[in-house]
Amino acid sequence: ILLPVIGYPVLAFFLIANGVVMMRRESRSLGNLLSLLTGLGMLLWPLVPLAIGLLDLPDGVLIVLGSLATLIGGLGAYAGLCFMIFLSAAVAYRKIPGGFPVQHVIVLGSGLIGDRVPPLLAARLDAGIAAADAQHPPAVLIPSGGKGSDETIAEGVAMARYLSERGVDESRIVVEDQARNTRENLELSRALLPDPGLPVAVVTNSYHVFRTALLTRDLGMRARVVGARTASYFVPSAFIREFVAVMRENWRFHLPVVALWSVLVVAFTATAFVA
Repeated sequence: ILLPVIGYPVLAFFLIANGVVMMRRESRSLGNLLSLLTGLGMLLWPLVPLAIGLLDLPDGVLIVLGSLATLIGGLGAYAGLCFMIFLSAAVAYRKIPGGFPVQHVIVLGSGLIGDRVPPLLAARLDAGIAAADAQHPPAVLIPSGGKGSDETIAEGVAMARYLSERGVDESRIVVEDQARNTRENLELSRALLPDPGLPVAVVTNSYHVFRTALLTRDLGMRARVVGARTASYFVPSAFIREFVAVMRENWRFHLPVVALWSVLVVAFTATAFVA
């Protein structure tokens, strides 16, 4: 009984604290501010009904505001339910033991700093080397990523250079340098395989594992996704961003629920006006 009561404000303050850390250590992009904005929203939302009740407004306006609060609250509850399912499935996927032998390891790219591999991407590459070297014989590495507008070279090229500097023989590196997003990382890397049906390992950061696994399933790939260690302060905001991306990619599934709830709230509002 006490867990939801205690957990809600604890989670809200945790997200706010994480958002402050993100602002200090990372760029102030919308994606990096997600944990802060979510925490502030959670903290302030319970005050909305109280604020509406204190306002000296006509009954009609109060009904509309109350209905709007009900609409947003219901959609928030649905999003919370989806997030708990997403979180549970993501944790369960990471805990599945075992795997299967592979001849190729795809390492997904992320942003460069000019032509330099930053720590986040370096963690992926180091995990990719470990995954490839664990195979018998050692697997081929496919660093994947195109050139962004703020990058001087393609991510795949910079990643290949990093792998070579870490002692990986060039005969074990096949560069993919055209991909613009995760789906293209997977599709274009698969096209470089001797046989598109071969099983592969895919390496990304820990927070990105489950969405990548969903994409490999959608593409019909036999793949096992491996997560590289990520700085703990970065995970909450990044995981929220992953959740938003999955919800957006599956909007057709969620649209009927949103539409049904909206119709019910509008009908209730109309009935209140008639009464």
